[in-house]
Amino acid sequence: MAPIPRPGDHVRLVSPASFPTREQVAETAAVLESWGLVVEIGTHALDRRGYLAGRDEDRLADLDDAFRDPAVRAVIATRGGAGAYRIADDLDFDAVRADPKPLVGFSDITALHLALWRHCGLAGIHGFVAGSRSAAATRRLLMDGEPAILHRDPQAMT
Repeated sequence: MAPIPRPGDHVRLVSPASFPTREQVAETAAVLESWGLVVEIGTHALDRRGYLAGRDEDRLADLDDAFRDPAVRAVIATRGGAGAYRIADDLDFDAVRADPKPLVGFSDITALHLALWRHCGLAGIHGFVAGSRSAAATRRLLMDGEPAILHRDPQAMT
């Protein structure tokens, strides 16, 4: 089980799937900073190659660097999209087992959550930081260790 990040801890934003906009990264960083976390941006987090956030090897390098860095206490995906499945089996699982830390992400990031669970027994957080409802639930899961249940708003479906 990964330790719970506390205010003052460093977190790293990475883009293991589709590319984010600068605005998405800035919004995510602002939310995390409002929780008292120190935000670092992965070297290739803003790269773009077609629909991906850069080359497979660069997206993998950012993930591995975050899991290897002892100062980083959580790894946050900037967005989902597609492409994480292409690198999921190549993660440095030894580094993850040596210093487990939560991975937060959704959509295609599920491929990484599953690989981390399979190889390391590390549960991730299927969540997103942008948007007030998502941010509140993700914060509870990441920093409080409390369960969070989101219910679909039937009014939003009309």
